[in-house]
Amino acid sequence: MFRTPLLRSALVVVVGLGTAALLSGCFGPPAAPAETPKPTPDFGAIGGDETPVPIETGTPIEPVEPDDAGFTSVVDDLGVLTVAVPDDWTDVNGLPFTTDAGQEWASISVSTDIQGYLDSWSVPGLEIAATATSGVTDDDLIGLLDSITEIYASCETVVKQTSPYDDGVFTGYESVFEGCGSSGTSAFAITATNPAGTQAVFVRAQITSDLDANEIYLAAVNSFDTTLGRAQSK
Repeated sequence: MFRTPLLRSALVVVVGLGTAALLSGCFGPPAAPAETPKPTPDFGAIGGDETPVPIETGTPIEPVEPDDAGFTSVVDDLGVLTVAVPDDWTDVNGLPFTTDAGQEWASISVSTDIQGYLDSWSVPGLEIAATATSGVTDDDLIGLLDSITEIYASCETVVKQTSPYDDGVFTGYESVFEGCGSSGTSAFAITATNPAGTQAVFVRAQITSDLDANEIYLAAVNSFDTTLGRAQSK
């Protein structure tokens, strides 16, 4: 089931604050605006009960070749996750991570420059992660969404916030933002579960204004999958 575009085609350009000094020789050049540090998500109790649930790796997931030219599919190191991204996003980290509660998440970070994506608004990129769970509530998904979107608190426009998400397989919540940073970057985030409720997944991305935000959003939501997701629902 294909999703309809949610990101606006016209991105809001944020004009940098501050007034340039006009008196020659009186002042030095204005300091470059500092980017707001991005907080680390709090994964709370998602999948991390008193006894963490191990990820079911099994047969590695098989990515579907993207329909759109200019996109490619990436897979995490455990073979649990896949998603389609622009084919020039060649900096890929597919290593899993473990939360403080001891819960392992399969994970992919992908960008033209992952460190630049993590540190600033001027580099596009996407993160997706999934974990096994014995049950996730709506409050759990909303709490995770709130946590992974704290980094977007400085964005100028909230297009959608904690809206129901349903792509025919994964269900949960999503938020969409525009005007992030001084370059007018847009962003979205999704937290959801697979049909059986045995995996929780999140996706978040930032898309710089020189790219087609709707195209990248649709490519991601129509392709992201887990080993217990779309393939099992057919």
